[in-house]
Amino acid sequence: MAFGFAAAAPSHQSIRTMKTKYYNPSTLEVSFAKAFQDLTQQLEDRLDAGKVVNITPVHDADNPMVIYKLKDNEGDLHEIVVQIIQRPDNLVS
Repeated sequence: MAFGFAAAAPSHQSIRTMKTKYYNPSTLEVSFAKAFQDLTQQLEDRLDAGKVVNITPVHDADNPMVIYKLKDNEGDLHEIVVQIIQRPDNLVS
């Protein structure tokens, strides 16, 4: 039983090739993580409840991270993890 649906040929405009070949981690992810780490003082200036006491960069992970250890106004320690994830080219519109 045929349903009469014809498969449309993809247009040349909708075909995208991936230019970035290596994502784990990509150069862009590592550069972004380092830049984010460099912004620590500006981030700390915007915190109203504590300060940064330590930073642990993990730039060689699959998705690079910058781990911030913070001390709040009561003296309690906290960790905030910023993980950089670059989406593959075919997911970006």
